[in-house]
Amino acid sequence: MLRSLFIALFILTTALPVMADEVTVEKYDIEIPTDFLVPYTGMYASQFPDGFTIGIGSGMTYVGKAADGSRVFYAISDRGPNADAPKYVEGDKTTATKMFPAPNFAPSFGAIRVKDGHAVLASLITLKNEKMHPISGRAIPIGAVGATGEIPLNDALKKLAFDPDGMDTEGIAIDRENKQHLWICDEYGPFIAKIDGNNGRILKKYVPGKELPIIAASRQPNRGFEGIAVTPSNKVLTAIQSICDVDGNVKKSKATFCRLMLLDPATGKVKQYAYPHNRDDYTRSRDAKIGDLHAISETKFILIERGKNADGKTRIPFYVIDLADATDISGIQTADGEELETLSDRKDVETLGVRYVKKTRIIDIKEYGWKPGKAEGVALLPDMRTLAVTSDNDFGFTFKIVNPATDAEGNPVTKASSYTVDPSGLVKYKGNPVDTRIELSPTGTASKLWFFTLPKRISEY
Repeated sequence: MLRSLFIALFILTTALPVMADEVTVEKYDIEIPTDFLVPYTGMYASQFPDGFTIGIGSGMTYVGKAADGSRVFYAISDRGPNADAPKYVEGDKTTATKMFPAPNFAPSFGAIRVKDGHAVLASLITLKNEKMHPISGRAIPIGAVGATGEIPLNDALKKLAFDPDGMDTEGIAIDRENKQHLWICDEYGPFIAKIDGNNGRILKKYVPGKELPIIAASRQPNRGFEGIAVTPSNKVLTAIQSICDVDGNVKKSKATFCRLMLLDPATGKVKQYAYPHNRDDYTRSRDAKIGDLHAISETKFILIERGKNADGKTRIPFYVIDLADATDISGIQTADGEELETLSDRKDVETLGVRYVKKTRIIDIKEYGWKPGKAEGVALLPDMRTLAVTSDNDFGFTFKIVNPATDAEGNPVTKASSYTVDPSGLVKYKGNPVDTRIELSPTGTASKLWFFTLPKRISEY
């Protein structure tokens, strides 16, 4: 492909010096052909003459080696370009919102080929519903299963249509029985979906309260299924990103675990497990987050944990987790009939006969130069030593509050949700009209793909 097709010109393929524990690092920016840019014709289009750079890398899985020696991965985007926005006021009702500057963007997946010092997005397929109509990443209608309670707005802060098929995709894995089928997961529902890898058509969608336990729907908004993995026997493990909001009091919750769900597509049965996050690392339990998953065996998986830490530092530790001796917590509640997340002491949970998922630390990639604030995709290469890790680029833009109002102390108000907007697009602060807007600007940031080669096989941890 002609070099002019590529927009990512700064490619790093250096390896860090060998350290005492002999972890080596190989770094790439993912190159995006211009054919795969996201069209944008909104208010700030002059700053994005070629559109947005697609945010590929929200999830990843290893495919194998191509005939030409390329290492090939499937990677998936999330719901698309989005930004925080003022609350929407209509009549006497005030509702949370999310801005979608490219509202027709369809979540997509594609193949990344790594060879000769380049990591290149070589294909891209949009997700489609069962009728082969492209879905979008716009919010699901309020009140429907999977809704976040947000109204979608465009970049002029005008209301957009909801999308009943909307998905905020985050993970991807290959079916073990039919390599043409893929499994994806989503943060809205949270949903699991089996798709046709040839055309992106959703073959079956698993929904909380139907095919999945209803407690999955108590995920915090935009923190649904963040990772997915498929075992050798074709069971599908997903991770709810953070603790569930089982009582509407998640800000004060001291829950000791995040839920993992193991689906057996052959029988439809679902088991649930308690993954113990490192609670002492976080100011609040709700700050703990899980990233992607990768299956090593029937019971062992690689898991990424990340979140806002109490000491202000970013940590992104990777663990080997084992479900072998963990308890299926489906249906287990406290003596008062409450969910286990209402208990703040691990010993109280264990008293109910619950054994947590076992976890063993492998590596913290921040200690080896990883720059992005998050790691979203992980795959283990066949050598059983090399971890491939991705982070998306949030579609290559950021947003800021322009002409902010000032609060009672005279400080600029820089949080979008502190403002309101009405159906006419009029922005107000504390009921008073203001000349405030949310401006988009390019960052030039590329999605990352790094390889961390460990000093020993993953089975030795």
